[in-house]
Amino acid sequence: MSDLQLIFIGSSAFIVLITFSILFVVYYKQKQAEQKIAMQELKAEMQRQLLESSLEVQEVERRRIAKDLHDEVGAMLSVTKMSFNQLLKKINTSPDLTDQGKKTKEFLEESISQVRRISRELVPSTLEDFGLISAIDEFIQKIHIASGVLFIFNHEGIEEGQRFDKKIELTIYRIAQELVNNALKHAEAQEISLKLLLKPNKLSFVFTDNGKGFDLEAVKQDPKAGLGLRNIESRLSVVDGTFKIKSAKGEGTNTRIDIPLLKNYA
Repeated sequence: MSDLQLIFIGSSAFIVLITFSILFVVYYKQKQAEQKIAMQELKAEMQRQLLESSLEVQEVERRRIAKDLHDEVGAMLSVTKMSFNQLLKKINTSPDLTDQGKKTKEFLEESISQVRRISRELVPSTLEDFGLISAIDEFIQKIHIASGVLFIFNHEGIEEGQRFDKKIELTIYRIAQELVNNALKHAEAQEISLKLLLKPNKLSFVFTDNGKGFDLEAVKQDPKAGLGLRNIESRLSVVDGTFKIKSAKGEGTNTRIDIPLLKNYA
């Protein structure tokens, strides 16, 4: 075998070796990238499951507290009211005592009403029994009576008793509560609009208030002020939802939430 042939064979072997090495490095890097993506997806899924479990625990705790309020505190207040009524009959000889007794009775009745209200708000039985539209309507009616704020509630493409996944219904209901409370407490809104929109592949919730608005970027940077936004984001992550907020000082706030639907409800 000539020297030229040996050089050719050696060069060919070297090229094959280099090519194999390059292909191996590319393959190895690709596998590393795929593993990294898989680990990130696994981590995100674990975080989502952890958050979902945390929210479920919160709801279980709400149910426990609501039951205790209704069964224990509510029952005790009712018994106290009955006992006080008997006592009130025996102190009608003194006008001052009678007047004070009537006021105390009113306080008891108000306390009973408040316990029942808190118990119902902790566990939205209307949501479980009749669905999202009825639950939101009941909630804003109560707020309207208590505050005088005007509410406008519309729903498009959704029947009155139409149901969705329980997680989706609870997510929108809790977010609606959060947004209404923020609009009343911080924005001092006098008119609030809520709208549910059903599309073939998603459910949207649009919330608008005429309050004093806020600097969105400043709120995001503030750990305390931005807590409400993070709560909304956390709840939506469980149902793969997204939200957008538009607000400026003196211009009110508009919030849009979109949640994908696996089932075609339209």
